[in-house]
Parts: sequence; C-alpha cells; structure tokens
Amino acid sequence: MEAVIGGVVVGAVVAVAAPSIASGIGSVLRPMAKEIIKGGLVAYAAVSEMVSETGEHFNDIVAEAKAEIEHHDKKMPRAKAQQA
Repeated sequence: MEAVIGGVVVGAVVAVAAPSIASGIGSVLRPMAKEIIKGGLVAYAAVSEMVSETGEHFNDIVAEAKAEIEHHDKKMPRAKAQQA
C-alpha cells in the first residue's frame, strides 16, 4: 500500500511540475528550432536557385543541339544534290 501511495505522490508531483519543466525546456528548444528552420529555408532557397540555373543551362544546351541538328539537316539535301 505504501508503494501505491508513493506512486500517487510521485505522479502528482510530476503532474504539477511538468508544465514548468516543459516551459523551461520549450524556452530553450524554441529558439533552437527556429534557427534550424531558418537554416533549412536558406539552404532550400540556395538549392532552388542552383537547380533553376542548372535547368536554364540545360535548356540552353538542348536548344543549341536542336539548332545544330536543324542546320545540319538543311545543309544535307544541298550537299547530296551537288554530288549528283
């Protein structure tokens, strides 16, 4: 019976102390969490810009390749006609 009473007392103390403990932990963890989130947002913006620029470069290369193919295709019929 003493163990049950001791358990109830410990439970009551924890229940009373938990909000202030959680508040103390929260006041420390909240700024840390905000800094982590801000760092993630900055990293996301940097990566997003890099991916966008890479996509633009890739699109430029594809456009150049298509233009070269079209240019080559336009020259080929003339070259064949000249050989005949």
